[in-house]
Amino acid sequence: MGFSQVNKTEIDSTLFAETYYRNHFFTFGPLYNTTESLIGLQIGNGNNEQPLIHFEDLSADILYKISGQTDFNNNYSIDSEVSWNYPFKGKLSILSLNFNQSRFNENQFFQRNIGLSSRYYLRFTSNLSVIAKLSHQRVNEQNNLGFGLGLQNGHRGIYYGIRVDYFDKYYNYSAYLQSLIFKSKLSIRLTCDRIDKYDYFNIGLNYVIIKTTANTVYN
Repeated sequence: MGFSQVNKTEIDSTLFAETYYRNHFFTFGPLYNTTESLIGLQIGNGNNEQPLIHFEDLSADILYKISGQTDFNNNYSIDSEVSWNYPFKGKLSILSLNFNQSRFNENQFFQRNIGLSSRYYLRFTSNLSVIAKLSHQRVNEQNNLGFGLGLQNGHRGIYYGIRVDYFDKYYNYSAYLQSLIFKSKLSIRLTCDRIDKYDYFNIGLNYVIIKTTANTVYN
């Protein structure tokens, strides 16, 4: 006959331990404006990649991106966006506050846009979504409020979209495509924008760094 003693707290901590994993994204890459020959850099934490990543893998609630371009003279472009990832836990997939500003002296062009946009998945499909944007824009000496509507569609490893904004006497047109080109690490992004009568085309590469952390909870 034998006798043994087991510490009860050790049993509890072993039997009722749960481990939660969170993925932290950091993205960066070069950005080139082919129309104005501007070169720049973009950084973020998965904002542009959100449609390419399963919602359980992208665990951050707040997403951001910021980019800047220059010709090292007097021409420049800056763009920033802060987004709420899957707000209200419904079909509204993202809610974003964005700001961009550009100055191209040779074209005598200045533009500043501050807007609030959202993307909503349609109920009859898991890939097609509607984009809506409300913004205030200054183009040279014109200041206008505008409203935009668009569509975005996605497939495995790629998504693309188009949006049209109306500002009183003129329109903005925006089309874009982003696709993974090497596993889930490297993607290419193409954007084409028409602001009033000015056209601009950008190409960028985004490299993704993923860091996974584990948090263990004991009941």
